[in-house]
Amino acid sequence: MPPRSTPPPKGSFYPPNDATTYRDLLLFEERLKTTAASLQQRKRRYQLLLFQLLVVIAFLLAEVLLPPESSLLSVPYKMTLQWLLPDIYTPETEVILHPYFASGMLFVSVTTLLLFFASGMYSEKIAYANKYVPHANRALRSFNMYLNVRKPPLHSKFYWNPLSFFFPRPAEPNTRPGSRSPSPTPSTPIRNRARSSSTSRPIAPIPPAANPRGELIFSSRVDRGFRESYERYRSVFERKREEKERMERRKGWFGKLRFWDRELVGGGTQVPAMPQTPGRSVSTSSTASRGRGGGSRSGTPPSTTKGGEGIMMKTRDRSRSPPSPVKRTGSETPNRRAGGDTPPSPSRQGSVRSRRGDPGGDGDLTLRTLALERSLELQQGQLGSR
Repeated sequence: MPPRSTPPPKGSFYPPNDATTYRDLLLFEERLKTTAASLQQRKRRYQLLLFQLLVVIAFLLAEVLLPPESSLLSVPYKMTLQWLLPDIYTPETEVILHPYFASGMLFVSVTTLLLFFASGMYSEKIAYANKYVPHANRALRSFNMYLNVRKPPLHSKFYWNPLSFFFPRPAEPNTRPGSRSPSPTPSTPIRNRARSSSTSRPIAPIPPAANPRGELIFSSRVDRGFRESYERYRSVFERKREEKERMERRKGWFGKLRFWDRELVGGGTQVPAMPQTPGRSVSTSSTASRGRGGGSRSGTPPSTTKGGEGIMMKTRDRSRSPPSPVKRTGSETPNRRAGGDTPPSPSRQGSVRSRRGDPGGDGDLTLRTLALERSLELQQGQLGSR
């Protein structure tokens, strides 16, 4: 009785494993990561603008509350007047800024801050950047995908953190993968069993992304072979992108000064392509000719051009018109096609036998040429498929 095949789990997905699917998915992932990165950059710019506005408001508020003698705005004001009118405003002249000047600037700054929030600029430029990734993951949940843009914590980048002595982190419980919870006794109710099993399986947190730009991860319901193949495809793309960015940086003036970054692109040496030697073609041709029964068993290489640049082979006519007659010997008729599969007539058997006995004849060269053409077509097909 044949063994029963295990059915796939319910809810599993098996996307097509081809280069077109990988390319489309990679373009989609790059669009998500590019949009998230641009939103984060815009968020930082507007955060800097908001921080500067708050600093200006705090400074002007101090100018309004402090007495005029200790004003800091009067210092650049006095220097400007001394530069424009040196005869009137001497260094001994005391210059006091009008109190309404600081109050007016404070009013303008506070109004700008209120308009920054009231016009929706904060929610559009800053808050939306924080909501984009959660919204995208909520939409990608139905496709069993998740955009992971989590970065490792800052303390993990330092070998020694002095704050760990004052604020130690709680130690994580060491759970062995082989240890199991004790099985409940038969007297335990079924409801308590279900409750304990549901509470003893915490959801594992998503680890930080290996790529600083983020990466697209798949659910466990997606085929594992597809996930691994796509990760390899993505790693090759990321490597090429990094090499291109490194080459662009080297073209600038700052890249030319980086003498320590002179290694080869990709961190390795380029392996030259191995040329195809004629010996392999000859062995293939001799094997093919031996299978057809018309070639010699000797490994004599075919005729080459001057200097041995390549193999001179006869062009194969694929048209239905009869080929032009070639030079024949003996009683061979000109209507016989070179390398044909039709059995020879009784009148041609003598010429075929004489041709087989003569390894240097024209028939042997024709069959060898056809075998070489066949082997070259097979090699080109294999290279094209790669």
